[in-house]
Order: sequence, then C-alpha cells, then structure tokens
Amino acid sequence: MILTLFGERVRVLRQAHGLSQEALALAAGLDRTYIGGVERGERNISLINIQKIAQALNVSPADLLQFEQRGGVMREPAANGFVNVGILAGIGLSHEILREAIRDTYALLDQIDTTLEKANVFLLSQTVELANLSSMIGNIFASAIAKHSNGLLRRNRPHKYPDLLTTGISPQVPNLELKMALETNKPKGHLAKEGHYLTCRYVLCQPDGSLRIEKEQRGVKPYIWEIRCGYLLLEHFNLSNTKGDSGKTAVVNAIGMEILQVVYCDLERVPFSPRGKAYRSYQQLFEGD
Repeated sequence: MILTLFGERVRVLRQAHGLSQEALALAAGLDRTYIGGVERGERNISLINIQKIAQALNVSPADLLQFEQRGGVMREPAANGFVNVGILAGIGLSHEILREAIRDTYALLDQIDTTLEKANVFLLSQTVELANLSSMIGNIFASAIAKHSNGLLRRNRPHKYPDLLTTGISPQVPNLELKMALETNKPKGHLAKEGHYLTCRYVLCQPDGSLRIEKEQRGVKPYIWEIRCGYLLLEHFNLSNTKGDSGKTAVVNAIGMEILQVVYCDLERVPFSPRGKAYRSYQQLFEGD
C-alpha cells in the first residue's frame, strides 16, 4: 500500500511539472522502466533514488512523502499552468500568490475529507450540494489568496462585496471579487457589480486525480482547472429573476468571459474533449512558452 501511494505521488508531481516518464527518468539519471515501476508501486525504492527523483522534480524528499494514507494523493497545482503574468502584475499580484493559494486550498480540502473518512461518512463533495461546495471552495481559496498576498489583501466579512479588500499598502492592488463555478459553467452571483474579478472553475476528479468528462462519471476530488482575471462592467453580466429561483442572478456573459484573461489552466483537467476547438484554445495559451 505504501509503495502504491508513493508511486501515485510521484506521478502527480511529474504530471504537474508537465514531464513524461522518459523526461523524469533522464533528469533523475534513472531508467524509464524504473520510473514506471515506481509509479505502479512495484519498486521498493531506495533513499538515494528518492533524492534523485526529488531533485529532478525540484521538490524536497519530504514533498514526495506527502500523501494520504486513506486513498488518493495530495493535490498539486499544475506547475506549468500559469500564463499571462502581466495581467496579474497589473493589479500587483503574482503567479506565486495563486500557486500557494491553490496548494493551501487543496491541503484544507484534503484535511476535511480525511476527517470525514475517519468518521466513516461521505467526502465533502458527496455531502453538500454542488452550489454549496462551490461557495465553500471559493471562500477557502479567497482566504488563501489573502494569506499569501504579503499583506496586500484581506478577507471581507461573509456575504459582503467584494470578497477581498485592499489593505492600502500598495495603491496598485484593488479590491477583488472572487467567483467560483463548476466545470464549464459561467461564474454567477446574486448581483451584477462593476469591478476587478478573479473567476475560478473547478472539476470533480477521481481519487487518483484523473478526469472523466461525462457528468454521470464525476469524481469526488475538486481540482481548480481555470482562473481568469479582469475588470468587468455591468454590461458583462446577464441578469435573470426566474420564478422559484433564490432571487436575482447575474451570470458573466460570453463577452465578459472574453474580457477575463486566463492566468492559470490545468491542461490535464480541462473539461472539454481534447479533439475540440475549446480545448485547442487552452493549448494555444502555452504555445511558444
């Protein structure tokens, strides 16, 4: 069991860094078949080789040993998933802030799931409704951004606009509203507000981190697959007030989604067919890097 979990951890980190088994083997000075055996849990790996693999992945040996004992592996943001650094720099933020915020979000979600597993109940994504899950992930992520913003941002009170308030340390950093949505859904809220936005979309993957696109085959592990950033006007929302709904709804429209620029994308978990035009548009973000 421990070898299988270790192997899954190596695979997750390798994929997060955009490396093939061959590339990792070359960087570590090991054979590709050996790496394959490690990832399948077939190798009782030595400390020396743990060190080699860790160096090749630019992580510490301790990072390789951070995996859950009760199924699945610790999630990591896609190492090569960050693009359009200038968009974030324009509001005084950085890819590193997002990277650490994603890590913190995954770590806390893992802690919650581990606690639920020990109590022999369903995981978080199976316990709460998807709308509530989106809200919870968004609140955790917003708090993590504030934590890693070097004092530039702080969390607003619950249910108050915007989610993140500038502390005034840097006049370049504005208030930020964060919106979370599932899969390919457009982010929405109760009211349309002009301002700076971070929008995040996530998918529910299998315990091993793999994604099945079909809704009836959704997994249990939330992964953030996209983050966008930009300034939205009232005209970038579609408003509705459907009878029986929970009040007015403001959904970012197609023009608004174009205004928002992608600053993070996990290509392994984009919920579009790899053969489709939509998926290709995300691939193009990384071409020429």
